[in-house]
Amino acid sequence: MTTTPLEGLTPIAGAPALKLTGISKAFGKVPAVKDVSLEVRRNEVVGLIGENGAGKSTLLKILTGIYQPDSGTIEAHGHVVKFRRPQDSVAAGIGVVHQEQSLLTNLSVAENLSMNAVSQKDAATKFGFYRWKRLNREARDILDRVGATVDPRAIVGDLSFVDRQMVEIARALRVDEIAGGVPPLVILDEPTAILERNETATLEREIRALKEFGSVIFVSHRLDEVMRICDRILVMRHGEMVADRAIGEVTQEELFHLMVGHAARAPERSDGKKLSEIAPVLEIKDLTRKGAYRDVSLSVHPGQCVAIVGTLGSGREDVCRAVFGAAEYDSGEILVAGASIRHWSMRKAVKNGVAYVPAERKVEGMVGGLTAAENLVLANPGPATVGPFLQPRARRRLAMEWFQALDVRPQDPEMRLERFSGGNQQKVVMGKWLKADNLRLLILDHPLRGLDVGAAETVNAQIEAACAAGVGVLFIADTLEEALDMAHVIVVMRDGEITARYDLSVESTTSLDLLERMV
Repeated sequence: MTTTPLEGLTPIAGAPALKLTGISKAFGKVPAVKDVSLEVRRNEVVGLIGENGAGKSTLLKILTGIYQPDSGTIEAHGHVVKFRRPQDSVAAGIGVVHQEQSLLTNLSVAENLSMNAVSQKDAATKFGFYRWKRLNREARDILDRVGATVDPRAIVGDLSFVDRQMVEIARALRVDEIAGGVPPLVILDEPTAILERNETATLEREIRALKEFGSVIFVSHRLDEVMRICDRILVMRHGEMVADRAIGEVTQEELFHLMVGHAARAPERSDGKKLSEIAPVLEIKDLTRKGAYRDVSLSVHPGQCVAIVGTLGSGREDVCRAVFGAAEYDSGEILVAGASIRHWSMRKAVKNGVAYVPAERKVEGMVGGLTAAENLVLANPGPATVGPFLQPRARRRLAMEWFQALDVRPQDPEMRLERFSGGNQQKVVMGKWLKADNLRLLILDHPLRGLDVGAAETVNAQIEAACAAGVGVLFIADTLEEALDMAHVIVVMRDGEITARYDLSVESTTSLDLLERMV
């Protein structure tokens, strides 16, 4: 078939916005995408779901010109095209919000929003210099489209994770200005993973507005969200497209089964009332940090799972970081296994059996340039050493045991961790701590963020196994429903203070009860 030049692409009436036929891609001997065919029609929102490692990320990178397929054809608006670089997909009207953020953190919001916007950038420059007033005004207009209150002049590196995500979304939605009249196709890869409820609602409104003049591929691990937003759902498993279902013709339970190959497992929860009778593994007494939180007191008992819920800025993340020694506090006391340790630090936390899985795993939880096996022994190399020397064979054997226990795919511990999907990276980051012999307390900051339902089930099972072994768990949930499913006790924070405690072993609590004390 003849390939159409991307410059001045004219849509053919009635043609789908995107059509893939027989797309395949392998890395060495490992197939990532196998003979995938799909269509995205004009004015349609298509959901793309699948387990971490199912091939979704590879497929999206093919659609955005980062990877080139080994075989198969891509059609945009009725024309056969080739995306040899990311600029080619932009010229075809494809914009993307990647799961792992791609903003330039040393530039301003306005400068990031101008990237690839050729016509707009020309209007906002003169003799090679930015016309800052115009650049910032145009940035303000596009930020208003997604309800973002970010200052266009702010440096991206100084923004919160949530604000950076809103800037990413704003930049992707600008593709309709860039492609010169070609109806846009916007790919949203886990765009709501770290958004609060009001920000998610804003995004959903923008998606519905975008559908009026373009198309959307919406990738999410939250099945209820996909069912609510999308017109049609595509399911991938092991690199293949296994289902194409219209909303109204499928249930969440059926989608789960299509993704992972088995029915959902009901979470198990031990008797929280009996657990509270055991001496606590963690006690926080009147912990205070000026401007972040004040007089926070709570306890976690062996085998008990305690969730902290609250809106962004409630102080929940700051408290968890303080417990691990990753952030200072002004006053109060932290006791581990009944002992108060002076000059608390991360080194002392690890020595005393306290582990921490951060929300931003790529930045704080892993070393992407090292192999998965090397990452697994970073915190506790003992089982893979003989005397002072690390034994590669023992390290690989240990890594394979955890790869199998956590269902990490592909099962190649010698592959660099940065090459694994986000969900499989999270499993390795968890495994790094779970294998510690002295583990007493596991602190989890959004442990299921960005995980599909199958990976989330595996991680939940490991959390339950840790509790069953007597480990205390302190965690921040992605959703209130997640907290209600997993926790024995829920602590609610607002404006840096605890506003409520709920012991789920003795009282019935709903998400509405929690919301009332959060806002």
